[in-house]
Amino acid sequence: MRWLLAAHEKEIPGFANFAIGDWQPHAVGVGQFAALARLAQMLASNRPSAVLLAGTAGALDAAALGKLFAVQHFAYPSIPGEDLPEFLERAFTCEPAVALVGFPPATVVQNQGVSIDPEKFVANTGYIPQHFSHPILENMEATCLAQLCLKFAIPFTALLAVTNTIGADARAQWKKNFRRAGDELSAALQQIIG
Repeated sequence: MRWLLAAHEKEIPGFANFAIGDWQPHAVGVGQFAALARLAQMLASNRPSAVLLAGTAGALDAAALGKLFAVQHFAYPSIPGEDLPEFLERAFTCEPAVALVGFPPATVVQNQGVSIDPEKFVANTGYIPQHFSHPILENMEATCLAQLCLKFAIPFTALLAVTNTIGADARAQWKKNFRRAGDELSAALQQIIG
């Protein structure tokens, strides 16, 4: 059994219809805490052979808008005046859950919402190793879910559609592009899952 995750069913048209073969679609909740709590609850009773997260993301470069990226590299944000404990992985790579051929790679950094300050976003990418894939995307759920899967040795991949650039109008861009991104994710998942 493999799990297809999304923060919310509304993100991907026909999300429930992706119960194909051994794939099981599950909505885990919006934001890192809700998503992490739900995935932990699910893992208490079942253990999938792989997890694929599909969702939306922001990017610094407008050239990324409308593109889908395959993500295997994940990181937590640097926070000025704070430091993560040394036993917490600041940046890590997951074993792929599925081969996403034809999608460019990227790295995702955890965030609490839609970033509106490009300078702050760049400052928050300090834990990302230089050899990790570019572009650097922001997403609210992927990093914490990837880390939990890593701890349980479950292959994990994120397929992220870029809906907005990081800046003052990021939220408006996300609202404008959300539906189109969902359609693109749905079409991609039909090719990936079957």
